[in-house]
Amino acid sequence: PTEDAPAGVTYATGAATLRSSAHRAVYSKARKADRGPVSPLGSLPEQMRHLELLDVFEAGGETDPRPAVARLLARVDRDVGAWPESDVHSPSSDRRLEAFVVPPSSLADAKAGTCVDAQASLAALVAGDDAPDGVLNVFERMLRSRVLPRLKERLIECGALKAGTNSAKTTFYAQTPPTLRLQPGPSRRYVRPHRDAEYGHQDGEINFWIPLTDLRVTNVDLHVESIPDAGDYKPTNAKVGQAACFHGTSCRHFAPANGTPNARVSLDFRVGVEGFFDPEWSMAGTKAHHDRRTFAV
Repeated sequence: PTEDAPAGVTYATGAATLRSSAHRAVYSKARKADRGPVSPLGSLPEQMRHLELLDVFEAGGETDPRPAVARLLARVDRDVGAWPESDVHSPSSDRRLEAFVVPPSSLADAKAGTCVDAQASLAALVAGDDAPDGVLNVFERMLRSRVLPRLKERLIECGALKAGTNSAKTTFYAQTPPTLRLQPGPSRRYVRPHRDAEYGHQDGEINFWIPLTDLRVTNVDLHVESIPDAGDYKPTNAKVGQAACFHGTSCRHFAPANGTPNARVSLDFRVGVEGFFDPEWSMAGTKAHHDRRTFAV
C-alpha cells in the first residue's frame, strides 16, 4: 500500500487502471478549424445507439481470449505485475486472471513516468502477440465469427443497410489490437464518467466492452447512460463470454472503484461502420491513435 492509503486500501492514488493503449487527446488550436469527419450516410440510426449484450465466446472455445491473455500476462515485466506465489506453479493459460497483481507504483501519476512505462510495456506485448493462439488471432476470430456478423445484422434490422444485402460486402474499421485493461484492488480510484468524443472518436463507431473476469468476484461493471446526458447510469450486467455493445462516443460511461482484492480484467475496442465513419479523419490534438484494420463482411 502507498504511505497515505487508508486502512484496507492498496491503491489510493494514481490511475484506476493499467491499459495497453496510449491513446489520448490534448487541446489544439487547430481544432477550431477542424471540418470534422465526413460521413456520407449521416449519423448512425437511433437503434444502433442502444446497449445490447452479445455472446462472443464460450469457455475453452476458439474465440475465448482468456487463456491467451493469461499466457501474455505470464510474460510481462514486473512493473506491469505478476501472479502471487500460489498461482505461478499452474500452467499460465490456467491461471486466474482475478489473481493478477499490479504494483501500486505502476499506477502512479503519469508525470512520474512509471505508469507510462508500464503501459507502453503492456501495449507492446499485446500488439506483438500474433501466435496462432495469441491475443491478436483469437481476437480476429471473434471479430469475424461473432462481432461483425451481428453488427451487420443490426444495421439491416434498423434500416441502415437495405434488407436482402446480406450477400453484399459491408466494410468495417475495427480497432486492432483491442485495449486490455487491468483494474486492481482494493482501490478507491475509479474511471470518471466520460464520452469518447472527448478523445476524438466518431459518431460512426460502436463500442464493445468484454469482461474477462467475473463481475460477481470484482463487483466492478461498466456503467452506461441510456442516451446522451441522461445521467441514468446503469451497469451493463455483461457476463463472462458476453460483450456490451453501446454508443460510447455520445453516451457517457464509467467504471467504479474496485473495492475487492481481485483484479478486474477486460478487453474493449471500437468498430467504425462504412458510410458513417471517416477513416481519413483524426481530431487535432489526438496522440497515439488506435490502429485499425479493415474487414469486409
